[in-house]
Amino acid sequence: MPLNSTQKRWRRTARGRLKFELAGVAFSRKAGLAPEDYAEHLWSAGAMEWMGTATPTAREYLLKEAEAFETLYPEVVFKLSKLQDDRAELVFIQGCLGGWGKDQWAMARKLGLGKGHVCRYCRQSFRIWASQLGLEACPEPQSDRTTCILRVRIHPEGKSARMSNTPTFSAVLGTCKSPWLPP
Repeated sequence: MPLNSTQKRWRRTARGRLKFELAGVAFSRKAGLAPEDYAEHLWSAGAMEWMGTATPTAREYLLKEAEAFETLYPEVVFKLSKLQDDRAELVFIQGCLGGWGKDQWAMARKLGLGKGHVCRYCRQSFRIWASQLGLEACPEPQSDRTTCILRVRIHPEGKSARMSNTPTFSAVLGTCKSPWLPP
């Protein structure tokens, strides 16, 4: 089905937004910082205002994120699964927030980034954003290399965990270190 002119413009806007965000990661790396450092800078404030509440359920949070993804990433295909108040999942089927299309990582490569840099940035962005709401979130690429699952749960310590400096995810290994996530 052909796209109309509004859809074409919106997709161009989405690509521009991604390029701007990835350029920030690339700039930070050139300045000697890790992708996680840029994520901390960009996403460490504003989640409660965006969400409209300080303590959403995992379901409420992921439904709001899904609405934003549909708007900001029109070429990314995903489905919601396991929507419960205490935990929820979203599965990216085609593309992800770091790239999409025929050559998913082309934009990142043009900016001197690899898939690993983008995934580290994305993982930390969700961790820091969700922690403001008393939640844990972690996007995890799957072994099939075609899908990624964003898992969200209410933090075991609730609001007291918000903005905690205790790392939940390992930047070195690039994997979640939460016992509730399967390997």
